[in-house]
Amino acid sequence: MQMFALRGVLCLLLLLMCLFALCGCTGGQEIEDSLFVLAMAIDPAPDGNLTVTVKALSGTQEASSGGSSGESGGAAGDAAQGGSPGTPVSSGIEQTEPGYIVLSATASSCLRALGLLSVTTPRTVNLSQLREIVISRTLAETDATLSILREIHAMFRANSEAIVVVTPDDAGDFIRGHHAILGLRLSKYLEVLFDQYESLDIIPARATLSAVIAAMESGTIDATAVYAAGNAFDSPLVLPEAGDTDRLPGHLPRTAPATDEYMGAALFDGPRMTGVLTGEQTGVLRLMQGSAQRTSVIIDGAQYRVATGTRVTRGLGEVGGTLEISIRMTLSLVAGQQSWTAGEIAAQIETSAVNTLRALQAASCDAVGFGRLAIRKSPDIASWEARDWNRVFEQANVRVTADVRIL
Repeated sequence: MQMFALRGVLCLLLLLMCLFALCGCTGGQEIEDSLFVLAMAIDPAPDGNLTVTVKALSGTQEASSGGSSGESGGAAGDAAQGGSPGTPVSSGIEQTEPGYIVLSATASSCLRALGLLSVTTPRTVNLSQLREIVISRTLAETDATLSILREIHAMFRANSEAIVVVTPDDAGDFIRGHHAILGLRLSKYLEVLFDQYESLDIIPARATLSAVIAAMESGTIDATAVYAAGNAFDSPLVLPEAGDTDRLPGHLPRTAPATDEYMGAALFDGPRMTGVLTGEQTGVLRLMQGSAQRTSVIIDGAQYRVATGTRVTRGLGEVGGTLEISIRMTLSLVAGQQSWTAGEIAAQIETSAVNTLRALQAASCDAVGFGRLAIRKSPDIASWEARDWNRVFEQANVRVTADVRIL
């Protein structure tokens, strides 16, 4: 009897396992059924419409057989087909390089445009591998930015860590210029690119899709996105008296496999873009936010290592709500010969921080987060709204102090 009971239990367990396996399969989605989008661009179109352009995997059997992420082996698979950049693979579809295609659709909203791509590919648009969202500056300077980002974020499996980028160029053409280089597939290349520029402090912190939406909706801090532009190398801008990164992208005196340049920050007041910071100013902003990652700096030909104990304090003065920043930093000389004293370096940091704060005030962009300090002084929401923080922020005095030690 015990043997029969044991067999019965085993049969029941096997039956349940089969049922669970079948349930899991019916709710899944094959890689071949998905259009894996790596970069997305949004441009304004006539009559208030939007043109959405995506750069995605070509989706061939060879391209999708390399791994479950949907991209592994993609470039190698399409290269075997003999495709070449710029070759149209079907009506409305461009192949900018082997393994990747560019598609676009125009509709009254971003969501409807993406729906058109799903209908006409025909594959389901999958944003789980999305690395970058590029918005044209013309569009970013309207109130439509927040609604566009919300629509993207609301899509099933949309990657909330995708980086938000603003460009003065045509956003669709900007992502067409993306290429998988340096031995990396495109999605990994974009990850490495943003990680590298963050470590250099030339792009803003918290520029992900979820973080930008949260800042735009908060009312106590303003959003920043990455600023980027293409470089045709026909007008290099050499600045002998300024830092190499104290400029906007698009004119760097250099050549590289990728023509796109990411450097600087797009500033927002609520959902609307209101200004830009250069790469150097963006580094100062990150320092004031307490999010600086740069491990070394070059000052007048000497290289210094930045100690990990850098301390930044933000505050509001009691008189007139002065915007106050206090910075304590320790540097150690690692190369070259020191020509500036600690006091001179501190004075330069103070000047740069004041100028950056003034640029933020001119753009009505409280990206440092002084509003989060100011709201604590209001007893209720009505008092906070009556204070009109935007006006107070724009007109406030600024005070920055820096204490630098050189080991």
